[in-house]
Amino acid sequence: MADARVRPRISTPLLAVVLCLVWSSAFIFVKLALRDAPAEVFAAQRALAAAPVLLAALLIRDAAGLGRALRRPRVHVVGLVLGATLVAGFLMLSTVGLEFSGIGFGVVLIYAQPLLVAGIARVTLNERLSARQVVGLFVGWAGIALAVLGELSGADPGPRVWQAALLFLGSAVCFAVGTVVVKAVTSGPRAVPLPPALLLAFVYGSVPLAVFATTADEPVRWTGSLVVSVLYAGVVSLAIGYLLQFALLERGDAGVVSSYIFAVPILAAVYGVLIFGERLSVGLVVGAVAVAAAILLVTVPARPRVLEETP
Repeated sequence: MADARVRPRISTPLLAVVLCLVWSSAFIFVKLALRDAPAEVFAAQRALAAAPVLLAALLIRDAAGLGRALRRPRVHVVGLVLGATLVAGFLMLSTVGLEFSGIGFGVVLIYAQPLLVAGIARVTLNERLSARQVVGLFVGWAGIALAVLGELSGADPGPRVWQAALLFLGSAVCFAVGTVVVKAVTSGPRAVPLPPALLLAFVYGSVPLAVFATTADEPVRWTGSLVVSVLYAGVVSLAIGYLLQFALLERGDAGVVSSYIFAVPILAAVYGVLIFGERLSVGLVVGAVAVAAAILLVTVPARPRVLEETP
């Protein structure tokens, strides 16, 4: 019995590290894919690649439970909302934004979403913000402002910096709204099971993405790089990434997941420099560090409170 209790505690940090690496490295494959496919098409390809893998995993995990969940109308309603926010909105806006700018700038703004979640949850779910979280919100938004100013002050900022910034912040808003919806509907007596709802989100979210793909002006070049990018950014980052997140949340280790998320924008920015030769301005570097610090301040629970509440 002791071994059974200790083993999950040892493996949880490892799973959280893997999840962090998967999410941060996905930006590499998005940028690679955009060399061969328009953003409109690639966003749809990611969702379409993730849906069958997630379906297969959930069938293996609990086919009967999945069938019961899919017969509940409320699960479909939640799936529609998550499809519009976490899938269609997030993938569409973030992918188009990465056509206009580098990974470092994009990921710093996209990972404003934990800050948005805290603010939206305060208003809609009446969740209290500690003094540390309020400081984190100010630090985070200051970091985002520095990142934008750093990008604008570069030697060649490009004509679409503001457009990219709005797209990235829009994707962060979509992800934050979806996250707050998940927090609201997955607890209480009428709780909705998250894995089936997320499967439906990919199904429903793929529809507007497929329609959006038809608006692309450029053709798709089916190269080996594009195939690998679709499989990684769709199957590994979305489907397997969410499954890893489910495994961690089922253990009650949401705080552990949050404590590793801060590293995603830092790692992704480093990948952009090392792999794509992207320039990092002083403002972007300081902004990335500020956003990472803000994520820690906002999302990681204080240790004394956890110890006091532990039976």
